[in-house]
Amino acid sequence: MINKLKKISLFFNIEESLLKEISSFSTIKHYSKDQIIFYEGEKENYFYGIVYGQVLMYDVDLKGNIIPKNQFGCGDIFGLISQIQNRPYCLSAVSENESEIIKIDYSKFQKYISNPPFSDRIIKMLSNQLMQELEFNKLQKFDATKRVIYTLLNFPQKFVRKKKYMLAKELGMSAETLSRILSKLKNEEIICYCEKSIKVNDFEKLKSKLNES
Repeated sequence: MINKLKKISLFFNIEESLLKEISSFSTIKHYSKDQIIFYEGEKENYFYGIVYGQVLMYDVDLKGNIIPKNQFGCGDIFGLISQIQNRPYCLSAVSENESEIIKIDYSKFQKYISNPPFSDRIIKMLSNQLMQELEFNKLQKFDATKRVIYTLLNFPQKFVRKKKYMLAKELGMSAETLSRILSKLKNEEIICYCEKSIKVNDFEKLKSKLNES
């Protein structure tokens, strides 16, 4: 368990004795593809760390359509904010593929979070998430093409191993529209496809397109 905890960003370079304490109230869980981890509105005392695999946090609209919100991978933690705020999970979580996840009892971990290094790491994590949400909200003022360009410039990680239909929903467009915009940028040699991600070849040209009227 200790070696698996070391793979979670929150527990990098933490003393073995402390990791041993945390491991005493942590459990390894294995999830298959598309298996629900928790639903929005559930109230539990756990947060999670991903040893391997991917997890999607999502909302559901009034028509029952899934709205992707956040995607987490190896080393990430999720579900912690709800625990800190002592409220039910605000989103649902599902495993996107075979995943190994550590389930940590927050009621027992809580005594550690006010002290370094956990306090510093959690504050930094929450600040980064807030800044990303604020930046991502700026997309609303752009048309479809500029939403894609803005995301490529500011959130390139969203184009790494992410299904197009999920990213398209996040950007407020159809998967076909997203594919058409990316194809055009590729034909102009501004971006290229690298394995399962997208790489920007010409940042200056991409920035100039964002500033076009």
